[in-house]
Amino acid sequence: MAAIPLAEGDLRWVFPDLVEVDPVLVVLRLAASRVERLAGHLGGPGTALVFDHLPGAPYAGLSARAEIDELAFDVHVSLPRDPHRNVLRSPPPWQVEGEISVRCDAIRDCGRHEIETVESAHGTPLDAANGVLAVAGWLFDRGTTEPRGSWRRRDVLSRHR
Repeated sequence: MAAIPLAEGDLRWVFPDLVEVDPVLVVLRLAASRVERLAGHLGGPGTALVFDHLPGAPYAGLSARAEIDELAFDVHVSLPRDPHRNVLRSPPPWQVEGEISVRCDAIRDCGRHEIETVESAHGTPLDAANGVLAVAGWLFDRGTTEPRGSWRRRDVLSRHR
C-alpha cells in the first residue's frame, strides 16, 4: 500500500464518479489543515491527508494521522464494503471514521487499542468530504482539550494478557 499525498493523487480513486473536483478538494484541504494543527499542538509527527492506494488498483481510501508517543488521532474515508463477503463495493455510501487510540502496553503487543471512535456514512463526495472535516474538527477538539496522559488511563485493555 502506497501513501500518496492528496495533491499528487486522484480524487476519483475514492470518488469514482466525481465531476466537480474543486469543492471537494477545498473541504479536504481544510480537514488536512486541522489534522496538521493537531499534530503541531501535540508536538509530534502528523500525516496530512494521503491516499491509501494499492498500486494498480482503481480505488483508494483517504486517511490522516496526528500522533505523539503511543497516542494517535486518525481520520479515514473509504469505499463501502459488502457486509456478507467483506469486499469493496461501489459507493455510495462512503464510510468516514475517526479514532483516538493508544498503542498496546502489554507484554505481547496486539497493536492499537481504540479509546474513542466516531463513524458516519455519506451519500455524495462533498458530503463525505464534509464528514472528514467534521471528524478532523472532533479530533482537534479532543486532542487539544484532554490531557495527553488521560487517554492511557481510559484504556480498559491496558496491560491485558
